[in-house]
Amino acid sequence: MIEKEFLPGETVILTGGLSPFLFLIRRGRVKLEGKGEPFFLSEDDFFGEEGCFLGKPSAFSVTACEETMLQLMESAEAERFFSENGEKAFALFMKNAARQNDEAGPFDAMSPEHIRLVAGILPYVVEKSGLEPVHEAGIDFETLASQIEMENDKLLDLFNFSKILGYVAFENGKILTCGKDKLAALFKEYNRERIFAGAKGDKGAGILSFLNVVNKKTNI
Repeated sequence: MIEKEFLPGETVILTGGLSPFLFLIRRGRVKLEGKGEPFFLSEDDFFGEEGCFLGKPSAFSVTACEETMLQLMESAEAERFFSENGEKAFALFMKNAARQNDEAGPFDAMSPEHIRLVAGILPYVVEKSGLEPVHEAGIDFETLASQIEMENDKLLDLFNFSKILGYVAFENGKILTCGKDKLAALFKEYNRERIFAGAKGDKGAGILSFLNVVNKKTNI
């Protein structure tokens, strides 16, 4: 077992640096800086799994905030560590899942994916009002999937997430909505706040022209 002490301000690893070790914090605190806001790890946290297991460069620059003792584990020792500490293995899974979705942000009513789904359904909504998705829209699942260019299984997953938001749902083979008024209000807020990625010119820009067509069809 290798243990190494770092003084306040001392660099553990730089962004883009390669290290074969998984670092376990035995004592102290470190700051990680990369994309987005910096964050901190402390006793019993770990980092460096990309280099240890995959040989990838570090996505973060890591600096000791105070006197910090780190345990350095090569891949075989790290594997034993996770096999004997199920909660740590689960923490690693959750951390990597969150990291892969950092740019997407949490799924909510204003998420581009949700807006894309609602946009495909809105032109086929007849009922004006309603708080819950109970009114049947005049479009079937397969047609919707084709129009918004999404595979059926992915569209079904999207419906499963979107149902809890209260705008649209897919139940018993039918697409249900809360009514045009609430859907139109969502679009107005979405456009006004310019939250969607297309408004910023990065990924998702294709939705802009699609929303213009929807706006004309629905007079919102």
